[in-house]
Amino acid sequence: MTDNIPLHLRITRLTPTNEDVDACRAAVSDLAKAWGKVKQIDAIAAKAAAIAASLGGDGTPAPEFGTEIQLAVQNHASAFLYAEQPLQVGVCAGMAAVSLMKLELGNHGRTIVDFYTNALWSALAFQPALTDEKRENLRREVLDRAQQRSLESAEKARERDVVADPIDLVVTIAEGNTATTNFKKAAMGAIEALRRNAALDREEIDFLWWLQLSRSRLLNRPLAQISETTRLVASGIEASNHLRRLPADVHRDLVLRTMDADPELDLAELLVEIGDDRTLLASGIHTQNVSKFPTVFPLLNAIVTGETKCDGAKEKRKASIWGGRALLEGALSRMMVVGMLSK
Repeated sequence: MTDNIPLHLRITRLTPTNEDVDACRAAVSDLAKAWGKVKQIDAIAAKAAAIAASLGGDGTPAPEFGTEIQLAVQNHASAFLYAEQPLQVGVCAGMAAVSLMKLELGNHGRTIVDFYTNALWSALAFQPALTDEKRENLRREVLDRAQQRSLESAEKARERDVVADPIDLVVTIAEGNTATTNFKKAAMGAIEALRRNAALDREEIDFLWWLQLSRSRLLNRPLAQISETTRLVASGIEASNHLRRLPADVHRDLVLRTMDADPELDLAELLVEIGDDRTLLASGIHTQNVSKFPTVFPLLNAIVTGETKCDGAKEKRKASIWGGRALLEGALSRMMVVGMLSK
């Protein structure tokens, strides 16, 4: 397996030993396997938030998360203590996340890895860039992989299934005139494909009907009567509520179709621009998720609570970035309510 573990371990020391690399690589493998088995969506969001926190800021992990990584490393290097090498927590966690995101794409779009991927993308993309080049390279590697896989998965999840011709129906009469058939085997493949295709068709139709309105239902007025920044954020939130899978590039493009001047605002300025419409926008948000995981949902949490004191809040972003973020956060929050389709 090719990875950047030897390179990233130089964050913690000038020249890591072969034993350091081997121990970290083994811990990364163990962590990726363990995290890939987590089925509770809240636990996935919490883990993604912890991974992102270990990669950003000053790199000091939360004690519980630091202990988790410490135990994983100690299985292969008993002398390791995260309190003495806190930055190695980010290296192991980040590389475990990258390893997890290397798993083959399915066509479900709502799997364990999909939730990790989108939560990491959301949390890491809001963090300010680090001045430490080595740490920033690690953070960017995880962020870029999360974004890339998220978009690839969103496209894959919307490919229609081929509806195969049913196999011949066979009826068997056993002793005592008991009849058995292969009906379920003959029909279920086609039925499942039709169900999946119908769900994707319904999503597309719902989204296009909403698009044709050229009106914000949350704000109860035409898009042309809403300031650009508020309009794009409102469109992102509303669009997310029509999706049955996580968003693809085309959904972002449609949310941003009315973009014009594309002004730049930080988070506090954004809330001032939204003004009294904040309450109406909050009514379209699943507040239990965004308030529980504010680093994964920094924009939606700010809209719901008015809180703007968080890492990345002072960075000025274009209105189009805020609109795209509203779509990403809104879709992820909704999917947390809907749940996973498969492992």
